[in-house]
This record gives sequence, structure tokens and C-alpha cells, in this order.
Amino acid sequence: MAEPIGLASGLLALTTFAFQCSVSLYETFKSFQSRQKRVRDLLEELEALSAVLSSLVALIQENSHINISSLELPLLRCGNTCQEFEEVLLQCSSRSGGSRTSFRGWANLKYMGDDIDGFRNLLAGYKATINIALTDITLRQSSATAEDLREYKELIQDTKEDLEARLESIDSKLASVIGKELAPSDPDATELRSLQVERLSTEKCLQICAQLSDHIRHIRIDSDRLSASTASSGVGTSPEGVTSQGLEECKSSLAVTTAKLEKHMQEVMERLLAKSKKAVSSEEESRDLERLRDEWETARQCLSICSKADDHWKTKVSVIENHGSGDALQFMVSANGKVLHGKNRATGWRTRQVGGYMSDESIQQLSRDIVTFNLSHLRPEVPNLKKNADEPSPSQDDTVEREMTAEFRQRYGHGFKLSSETSSEVTASSPGPDSGRA
Repeated sequence: MAEPIGLASGLLALTTFAFQCSVSLYETFKSFQSRQKRVRDLLEELEALSAVLSSLVALIQENSHINISSLELPLLRCGNTCQEFEEVLLQCSSRSGGSRTSFRGWANLKYMGDDIDGFRNLLAGYKATINIALTDITLRQSSATAEDLREYKELIQDTKEDLEARLESIDSKLASVIGKELAPSDPDATELRSLQVERLSTEKCLQICAQLSDHIRHIRIDSDRLSASTASSGVGTSPEGVTSQGLEECKSSLAVTTAKLEKHMQEVMERLLAKSKKAVSSEEESRDLERLRDEWETARQCLSICSKADDHWKTKVSVIENHGSGDALQFMVSANGKVLHGKNRATGWRTRQVGGYMSDESIQQLSRDIVTFNLSHLRPEVPNLKKNADEPSPSQDDTVEREMTAEFRQRYGHGFKLSSETSSEVTASSPGPDSGRA
């Protein structure tokens, strides 16, 4: 069994600790040789958790510079939870007597008031959160398909909902413990009720801040108009620039407010736990209360990790899937530094594809160059024609392009303009219906 570890240890040590505890718990459960479905499901969950932790260990060993300190508390809690549940299982088995293979007390196995299925759901939350953080790092360093990104987005949303449900369950358990067995006239009972109301009020304020912050992230200002207006009149003078600046200030203010509320929530919880310990009647209940506090903090940290990953998905990643046929020109470029994930796919007689990271000026120049190149290659060679000074030259392609109507371009594609003299000569030199006859 792994030795206890604290947050002061390094991230690699915490990850290794959690991995070892999950493997140890898996081997202990495996030794019971039970074929009950709930045991099989837990073994599968432990196996998946160990695989995710093993990948995280390898990533940290290969990239010592990465910063995922937000995982410290979830990793510590994951390891401690596996360790504590293994102790509960062994104690329950020893009390029942007999060999491990004949153990039938799975229904009586409880941890923090939950049965095996509840414990499995708890581990699933750790696994999903760690997997999200791991995937977020991997996406910043490598490519992925649009299908992979859609699955990642669904994983984030599902995990957030599960964690919110977990927090509600913890709140319910805390509410049942707080003020337990204290007389209504007891001064501690009155203070406990006040602290509980304050905690719920702070929780509501945090929800309001989160909703407002999410709403601000969804506000979109036309980036082209913003770029054009800021380039001509300055960031602080255009309506879009003023709005963008105001939104950024609002986000910063919300972040400061949220940090203050989080700190206040921690202080309230500490005071609640200190008062509630007077209401519990056994050492085990006191430990459960501390575990609830730790699990409450961990669930909130996991939820924060998911929210940041979701924000990165929405604001830092562009998913592009280009499909073209025939005469296709495809652009898959990023001019604002956003991460690109996607593909250019085209079939046909001529396709041109551009991909990568470049400035707006480079994109515009590249577009002009491609149009000029296409027009020069589309110009047919007419033999035996006299050169005319009015004939459009390659340098006049921009003028020709502007004079084309949209209907002509859509029906016939790019063309070029003939002078009236050249047209007459072509008509005159063309053989008539009777030419070549005797």
C-alpha cells in the first residue's frame, strides 16, 4: 500500500501516488474473485483510472516544464480515496471471517455513506477530470480530428454535469450533519444555522458570477469590423473597441470577485466544520465530516478544471473541415493565433489549398497572387492575331476582374476582354460555311 502523501509533494510524486493506490485497490478487489456486476464494473473503472494516471505520469516525465498544478488536489484526493476504501474493504472482510473468495458483504460496504456504485461514480469523476486536463495539454501539442474534438467537448459537458450533481450530494450530506443533535437553544446551533445560510448565499453569488462570465464569453464582436475600425481610429475610440475594452474590464472584475467569494467560502466551511464536530458522536463520523470537506473542495477544483478546458475549447481552437470539387480554392489559416484543427479535402481537375498561420496582410496578398496567376493561365492563345495596344495586359487583370459581372463569372468562369479591332479580325479570318468549296 502506498504511503500517505501531501500537497507539498511534487506533481510527479502525487500522480505516482494516485496511480499506485489505484493499482493496489484494483489488485485487492481482484483477489476476492467476485463475479457480481457491481464488482466487475468497479474493476473496469479502476483499470481505466490507472490507464489515465499512467499516461499522466509518462507525460510529466517527458515534459517536466508543463504546468498542471490545478490537478494537485484531485490527484491527492484520488489517491487517498483509493487508499481509504481499500482499508474499509479489508476491515469489512476481516469482520465477516472466512476466505476472500467467499466474501458476500458487498452490499454492506460503505464509504462516506455511499455503496460500491457511489464509490465507482466518485472515481469516474476523478478519471474524467484528469483525462480532460491530459487531453487539453495534448491538443496544444499535436493535431486531432474534428471527431476527436467533438468527443472531447462532450466529455467536458458530461463531466461538468456529473460534478455539479456530486456537489449537490455533498451539500445534502453536510446539511444533514451540521447542527446534528444540538438543542435549538444551544448558541452553537444558532451560529451553525447562520453559517449554513451564509454558505448557501455565497454559493449562489458564485453561480451568478459564473453565469455572467459565461455570458460574456459568448458575446461575439465582428472581428473584421473590429480590426478595420481599430486600425483606422484606434482601439479606444471605435464603438467596437470601447465595447471590447469594457468587456475585458468586466471579466477582470468578475475574476477578482470570484476569487474573494471562493476565499470567503473556504473560511465559512472551516468554521462550519469546527462547530459541527461538536455534534458528531464518534471518531468515524468526525473523519467522514473531514472527508466531505475534502471532497467538496476537490469537486469544486475539478469543476474549475473543466470550465477552463471548456473556455480554451471555445476561444482558442478553430475547427475547419473544407470540402471542394472541381476548380476549388481552399483556405485553412489562422490570423489571430487560434489553434487550428481540421482538413482541406478536394477532388477535381484543379484544386489549390492554403493552410497555416499567417497575418491578414499575407492572406490578402496570397489571394491576389492566386487570382492573378489563374487569370494569366486562363487567357487563351489566339494564333495569327495582330497585337493591339488596347489589348489587356497581365497588369490589367484587376480591371478585367472588376468589369466581370457576377452572373458571367458564375456561368463561364474567369475570362478576358477582347478589343473591337481584334474581334473584327477574328471574325474576318474565320472560315465561312462555303469556304474550301470549289
